[in-house]
Amino acid sequence: MALCFKAHTDPAIHQCREKTTGETSRPAVQASTIPMARERYETTEQGEKLFTGPELVLLGLPQATASLARSVSHSSHVNHQANRRCWLGPVFEHHKGTAPNRFLEEAASAEDQVHAHDGWYDYTAYTDCRGQPEPALYNGGILRFGNSDDPTGYRTTETGVFSPAFVVYNLNKTTMYTFSSWVKLEGASSALITARLALDNAGARCIGTVLARNDCWAFLKGGFVLDWPTQTSVIFFQNADKTPMKITVASGSLQPFTSDQWSMHQKDTIRKRRKRMATIHVADQQGGRVVGASVSVRQTAKDFPFGSAIASTILGNQAYQKWFVDRFNAAVFEDELKWYSTEPMSGQLRFDVPDQMLAFVRSHRVMVRGHNIFWENQDATPSWVKGLSPDDLRAAVNGRIQNLMTRYRGEFAHWDVNNEMLHYNFYEQRLGANASVEFFSVAQDADPLATLFMNEFNVIETCDDVSSTVDTYVAKLKDLRAGGAVLEGIGLEGHFLKPNIPLMRAVLDKLATLGLPIWFTEIDISNRYDAQTQAVYLEQVLREAYSHPAVTGVMLWTALHPNGCYQMCLTDWNLNNLPVGDVVDRLLQEWQTGQAAGPTDAHGAYSFSGFLGEYIVSVTYANSTSQATFSLSPGDETRHINIQI
Repeated sequence: MALCFKAHTDPAIHQCREKTTGETSRPAVQASTIPMARERYETTEQGEKLFTGPELVLLGLPQATASLARSVSHSSHVNHQANRRCWLGPVFEHHKGTAPNRFLEEAASAEDQVHAHDGWYDYTAYTDCRGQPEPALYNGGILRFGNSDDPTGYRTTETGVFSPAFVVYNLNKTTMYTFSSWVKLEGASSALITARLALDNAGARCIGTVLARNDCWAFLKGGFVLDWPTQTSVIFFQNADKTPMKITVASGSLQPFTSDQWSMHQKDTIRKRRKRMATIHVADQQGGRVVGASVSVRQTAKDFPFGSAIASTILGNQAYQKWFVDRFNAAVFEDELKWYSTEPMSGQLRFDVPDQMLAFVRSHRVMVRGHNIFWENQDATPSWVKGLSPDDLRAAVNGRIQNLMTRYRGEFAHWDVNNEMLHYNFYEQRLGANASVEFFSVAQDADPLATLFMNEFNVIETCDDVSSTVDTYVAKLKDLRAGGAVLEGIGLEGHFLKPNIPLMRAVLDKLATLGLPIWFTEIDISNRYDAQTQAVYLEQVLREAYSHPAVTGVMLWTALHPNGCYQMCLTDWNLNNLPVGDVVDRLLQEWQTGQAAGPTDAHGAYSFSGFLGEYIVSVTYANSTSQATFSLSPGDETRHINIQI
């Protein structure tokens, strides 16, 4: 069996340690199918004969990878004369006698592997760096290789043009693929490593990232969905800044799920996390069971916060107000609390509009998030602030916090303290690296009952933005907390192009390890898509967000204006639903308890499964009626309610 690896030189070189084998299987890369510039033999320190070649001229990472994938797909036999089967990717070291050919055989049957497990998703994730890699999820899934006593199976490369790598065959359209592995470095203390998927002739896409280190193993989790089936695909690892380094990968796993399996798991999680069983026990004045009593249960309020941004356009617009409160139990002000709105000139405070908006939401029992105290984006900073000296700027920001937080102490459930600090650094650049920690500390003192959030874009939407990968978010959050910041909420904006749902779930899995509430704070779908496509993508995002056990609230970024919305409107200005509005209405209806009614059984009981929230129960028997209220809060046990009639 030949084990191949790529060197870090450009052009890259395949190196195969030659061994003989009588087995035959489809090669991942067959040397004879790749254009060869020269062949060269070297001898290792152990006396092994080392074949180096063929040499590839790379025209860029995606093109080269696609070229190799094409070469793989064209290979259908083994070069028996040389008994040579090569792997794509440098130095794949298999410990404890693991056998590369087993990986190749199983990887080639990806189409069948989608049915080879019980269909249940594994939420397991890690954000701590570990001394040893954990076993592969799903026992490796499609990437399963080696024997049962080697659950990790290390793979190492001397640099990463695009390796180490896995070659997989016959990936299916619409199948949800979840990918994970453990990664470790040599030659650099830390680096952002990207897992990328190269498809037949379509370049490469990011499917996951990890901040890897040289002193421990870091966990990468991601995933992808294909728009079309592929014969041959390559999953490879790449340093985000392209500098050479040694990358070691262990416990690789690629697990497919059908759309039905994915949906089944969403529904099961909703049943477990968003609903609860309840039993109404009906008794007479003497405590006897009442059989055949008519029980009717109606949900009056939802526990899960689901809301939308609003703007000043809702003030005085009775139709818009009714439309909003009929649907949502949470709100956030689009721009009205931002510094440029409340203090457009130094000392010129304007709180009249947010005061009126707050009165509206308060009068309808709608919870409201505070957005935002500061925004690191210089373009969103008041013009008069930009030219201040460091001392004057510090005085101005302290005044901002005191003016805002003192006025609204106890009114807002959340505050986004320093918006988008992974992408911008206006305040930290001028006030020092501890500026954000100071913001959080002062805000906590001013309103100790508010939950303070980070809020960022492109953490959940993509893995192509190196400024805001999931590990970058986690690292910033941990740094702030280590510095003394009381930071208790994870804010994910959710401004999506085409959503990658398996990646979205994987990112949530990793963030969930922190044990903090996770909110989607600004969900919308780009207006580059037509209305129907926006609706399809929005439903995918909302179903995934609502069904994830770590998500505790969802906000849409759909404040309505006469000339439209930021990216996506639920209705037109006359409140006629657009396609995305139909999606929201349908899901809101689906995620609430309809009229539950029926007779008590032989034990004087009536049971139902209801969404978490507040309820009214009405019981009628003979000529008597009794009513009561109760709540369904999170819990695994059945909730028991006793009614006397």
